[in-house]
Amino acid sequence: MGHIGYEYLLAFGIILIGLEALTFTFLLFFLGIGFIIVSIVSYFVVFDNGLWQIALAFILSVILAFVFRGKLLQKISKPKNKEEKIHKSGTGVIDGDLVKFDGSYWQSTTDLSGFKDKERVKIVDVIDNKVVVEKL
Repeated sequence: MGHIGYEYLLAFGIILIGLEALTFTFLLFFLGIGFIIVSIVSYFVVFDNGLWQIALAFILSVILAFVFRGKLLQKISKPKNKEEKIHKSGTGVIDGDLVKFDGSYWQSTTDLSGFKDKERVKIVDVIDNKVVVEKL
């Protein structure tokens, strides 16, 4: 097998980066970057065999993914410790293991075993899409 032309490696790298838009895992992104780097190297250095070019692209992509993937995922993901408060209050009705409030059914942070079914309760707050209830 002869060497692979730098333009094919570059095109393949760009295609892989484009396909990354469908997966959001950053694995195809780093594989594409590996192929682009090998295409740049192949422009200046002639490889004897195309397998060396492909192997080098895979090795570079594994190294890049190991070093940068966690940092990229951390940058684009939302912080998980942030508590969302809506600060809504009012009255609701216990309906099984849910609370009907403001036209919707909500899960509760409060243990509902001490309440009767269809009992009216006071909604103190809404935190992380769950209501905090008290007896009226």
